[in-house]
Amino acid sequence: MLPLLARADNDPHLARIIHKGNPHRIDRCMRRYIEREGRDHGASTYMHPLGGAEDRIHALYYGLRKQIGVNGVDWDRCVIKPAIWPGTWTLGVVFRTRDGKVQDIMERCYTIQGGRPGTINLFGWRPRVRKARDDLKVKRARRCEGFVEEQQRICLDLDQ
Repeated sequence: MLPLLARADNDPHLARIIHKGNPHRIDRCMRRYIEREGRDHGASTYMHPLGGAEDRIHALYYGLRKQIGVNGVDWDRCVIKPAIWPGTWTLGVVFRTRDGKVQDIMERCYTIQGGRPGTINLFGWRPRVRKARDDLKVKRARRCEGFVEEQQRICLDLDQ
């Protein structure tokens, strides 16, 4: 019960890893954090026909904004994409590592797949091995400078 209460707003393990500044460890911890927070907890509704994966990314965005060691977070919500399932989004996070000086600011991008199909491809035969899920799955982590500012600029241009 105690470990569940400790992860309510800020994940202290993630905060320690961000402070140390090792990109590989930050990516591994962020993968676990995104996949834990992005598990399917409810059925799809008419408001979220894709199962609410975009709604979970939105909740993940608000949760990461309050995380210790995170300066900025944004995702490509204003970019027009095809409406296919499973969809993909890119989440950009600006980390304040070590002492928080200019050279210690690190920006990482995570490509997230919203949904996992229940079929696999075995030499053209596609058996259904499990139920399709609307979980969030991190497909790629990379370094990307200026992604958060660019997404904020795109959203401001669309509002005007």
